[in-house]
Amino acid sequence: MIKALDSVLKDIQKQGILHLNFTGLRNHGIKNAFYILSSPWCASQTKIIKIKKDKPLEITKDSIESFIDDQENKFLSDNSDEGSKIIEKKIIEAKLNGYKTAEIYGRKARDIELSLFMTSVPEYILNELKNTARKYFNFRSSHFHSFALSSFSAIRDIYSDKENFIYLDVHGELTDLSIIKDNVFVESASFPAGKNFFIRHISEKLRLSANEAHSLINLYAEKRCDQETSQKVEVAIGASLKSWLDNFHSVLTSLSLNMYVPRTIFMAVSDEFGAFLAKELKEERFSQFSMTDEYFDVIVLNSKSLCEYCKSDKNFKKEPFAELECIFLNKMFNAK
Repeated sequence: MIKALDSVLKDIQKQGILHLNFTGLRNHGIKNAFYILSSPWCASQTKIIKIKKDKPLEITKDSIESFIDDQENKFLSDNSDEGSKIIEKKIIEAKLNGYKTAEIYGRKARDIELSLFMTSVPEYILNELKNTARKYFNFRSSHFHSFALSSFSAIRDIYSDKENFIYLDVHGELTDLSIIKDNVFVESASFPAGKNFFIRHISEKLRLSANEAHSLINLYAEKRCDQETSQKVEVAIGASLKSWLDNFHSVLTSLSLNMYVPRTIFMAVSDEFGAFLAKELKEERFSQFSMTDEYFDVIVLNSKSLCEYCKSDKNFKKEPFAELECIFLNKMFNAK
């Protein structure tokens, strides 16, 4: 991961900054760095803080700081190795006297319930990232966030009517699965089958290099293969999809034993994998997790569904993960 980051930063310094001269953004220095981390580089969890008082408590940052600190210490103790650091500590949902509210400070309540989302990262990883960046840029500040929170924030803004859903983040080596209920992360887990799993499987089945297998998947997704090649790819993908779906069922079942399973699935995945993964999930029976005989409603977060919210050069290949991150960061800047 550090080698990949080093290569990208070197390219940005030598080619990316130079390219800005052709876009009208001359002498445009980069002052801030935003690092968006996903598993296995970080661990995230939602903690519920419940405060009950006989008399109304005036809510200030100081009045709830000790409750938040307790949860922070417990989170680090239960889920992180020694030497980890909290990079995110955000209240994503609040209820005062049983009612949801967007703003809690300056108000009074006897019954307070806060959903606190936290992310921790081993400190040596943070240092490696900053040291690598320092070789090429003198950033004024560095900010760290989880992809779980940044994508969740973007989804909540774009699809404000969806409060209950399953969120799938299909990245390199892993797929992260989260269950969101009433706009709160209630359960999360991962299984070891991301996009590289499909590439390796097709590479082995068709006796191709990893790069050739990835190129073939792109051609197949764009329907640019001949009939014979398409049939071979379909057979290879079908076998890997079965394994991926078995993992999906196993993890979802373990998370949902005592919980309502949302019917809607949001899936963040590279464009070339989105179509066939969505097709398989849409054909899955939702009834095994519910009393109703329905199918999952799958919404793929790809360049097509996100183009309205994140614009870029028409010749630039859209990257849905980067688009979700940009939507999140844009919201942060506009909130200041």
